Amino acid sequence: MTRGTRATRHIALQRLSAVLVATVVAGGAVLAGATSASGASSDPDPATSSSSAPSTSSAEPADGRVDAAGVASYGGDPEAEALVSATEDRRLIEVRAIANAADWSGVAHYKPYRLATGTLYTLVLVEREAPYTLADLEELAPRTFRREPDGSWLLSENIVVEDGATLDLSDDDGLTLHLQSNSEAFASIVTLGGSLVVAGTYDEPTRISSWDPDAGAVDTDTSDGRAYVRVVGGHTELSKAFFTDLGFWSGMTGGVSMTGTDIPDKGTDTLARKGTNASASDEAAAAAAAEEDATTEVFGTELLPTDEASVLDMEPDLSGYSYVSAMVRDVTFEGNAFGLFVTSADGVVVRDSAIADSLVDGMVFHRNVSNSEVENTTSTGNALDGFDVDRASSGIVLERLTAEGNGHNGITMNGRALAEGPSATGMPTGVYGNNSLSNSKSSDNARYGVEVIGGTDIEIDGNTLTGNQVGIVVGQGADQVALTDNTIEDSALQGIALRDAGTGGTISGNTISGGDIGIYLRNAGADITRNTVEDVENHGITLIGATGTSAITDNVLSGRGPSAVDTARTEGAVRADNDVSDWRSTKPLGVVLRSIFQPLTIMWLCLGLVLLVTALTSVGRGRRGFVHPYANLAPLASFTRGEASRDDLSSPPTTRRGSTA
Repeated sequence: MTRGTRATRHIALQRLSAVLVATVVAGGAVLAGATSASGASSDPDPATSSSSAPSTSSAEPADGRVDAAGVASYGGDPEAEALVSATEDRRLIEVRAIANAADWSGVAHYKPYRLATGTLYTLVLVEREAPYTLADLEELAPRTFRREPDGSWLLSENIVVEDGATLDLSDDDGLTLHLQSNSEAFASIVTLGGSLVVAGTYDEPTRISSWDPDAGAVDTDTSDGRAYVRVVGGHTELSKAFFTDLGFWSGMTGGVSMTGTDIPDKGTDTLARKGTNASASDEAAAAAAAEEDATTEVFGTELLPTDEASVLDMEPDLSGYSYVSAMVRDVTFEGNAFGLFVTSADGVVVRDSAIADSLVDGMVFHRNVSNSEVENTTSTGNALDGFDVDRASSGIVLERLTAEGNGHNGITMNGRALAEGPSATGMPTGVYGNNSLSNSKSSDNARYGVEVIGGTDIEIDGNTLTGNQVGIVVGQGADQVALTDNTIEDSALQGIALRDAGTGGTISGNTISGGDIGIYLRNAGADITRNTVEDVENHGITLIGATGTSAITDNVLSGRGPSAVDTARTEGAVRADNDVSDWRSTKPLGVVLRSIFQPLTIMWLCLGLVLLVTALTSVGRGRRGFVHPYANLAPLASFTRGEASRDDLSSPPTTRRGSTA
């Protein structure tokens, strides 16, 4: 090998060494960054995930209950319906105010009377021992309660049942009652401290619905209000009946509602009437009332002139009202705004009933509902939640429920405080709880099977949750929540998730199949024991953030993913006696490379490559044996023609170019 060839080879090897070192460093940096992103996306933190973009991992899904502006989705006309709902509240207050005036003035009111209230008259049933029946209504209101050719009844005025009175709409032969509801007006049945009984038979159930006489069909347009049934205080018994296509906008006017002593204060006189968007002045309202009085015959007995109802200015007496109580059995609520709405109630029992296709929620226990139970009841196809137990409700027992195909959660249990500090209305700051859900099914809902929001002492036991985004979610400070013996299948994200909750939870005896992560805790703690997790795709159990001294013991975990138990992002968790023998570790290539390309590893690889290249450059030298260090050097004289005198150098040669010396 010539001297030039050896020098060229040496330079090439040096360049190759530099290129290899640079490649390793750059590749390690790129792979480390890529695998870091890959590792984060394989188990994201739901709190930081964007809800505006679809997620294919364990991020919390977007809340389908609200739109981009944070307003609950609703298909009607919110502005117009809110005004109509307020007008209804005012009408009821005026009815009660007239009764108060009669008490104060000493006027006897032992017979039913009628008031001109807005577009329709209001028939007031006063206290008496015997209940008011269909025959009584036919006698009191021959023109506004009439029988149609098909055998159904059409009610075209409002009915108010006063304290001490009972309206009994029972008929063994079957009753179909249509409440007038169109663009001109809608009728309602409301008790103010009185009682309501609606009962049919298995063969001939009672049916009550809205009805548009002109269209000959139920009223499906809520934008101008819709007929409804409401029980304020007192007691109601509903059995073997259908309530369909009733209600609009608010829970109070939502279809069938049971409310306690929360009638609002007397409203202003500028509320719009049904079907209008403009307010009327006092003079216009009085003129309209006078015109109605002149053209409309009043049936029954009139206690006071109807025009006095619009000018009477006094606060209603609510002393006759109390928490509402109810027994509901074998009743179907379908197509209402709210299927069944309950607030300020005690001792409500709902059994063997069904709720479907509500425009908002199915069954709602709104506020201050206590010592009540719902059993063997289904709620399907509602726009938002199937069952919703809201704040300030305690002692609620939910058993053998079915929530399926709802647009938000299957079942929601909210125990948060009504206020977090001083408030204008002085609401209490304590949390609520002592509620339970057992032996129920929640499947194929758009969001969660069960969501627990705040509260304490909540028990979720023996339920089956299938095909939801997440099976059970506990969050917003909820503590002392026991999740036991539940079966959770085919969740899109996690089976069970505790997020920003307390550290006193219990997760025990649950069977979780399918999904991304079996059990997920973020800034929440629990004893996780004796659970079976199978066929998950990421982690069996994951703990992130402040999880206290959570104990993960005696669980059986199978599936595939980076690890069966992931506690790398928390401190203090205890792991013991978990069976992970059937777990298949399938760490992604990025995770493996990330574990290899640590900073020190990259540095040592670079040094190793330098040594390797150096060794390769010395291979050729070893084969030639010992070589003198100056063997490749030559005397300077060998590069000249000999010695030259100074004179020769000072006188340039005269030889012409091209001639020979």
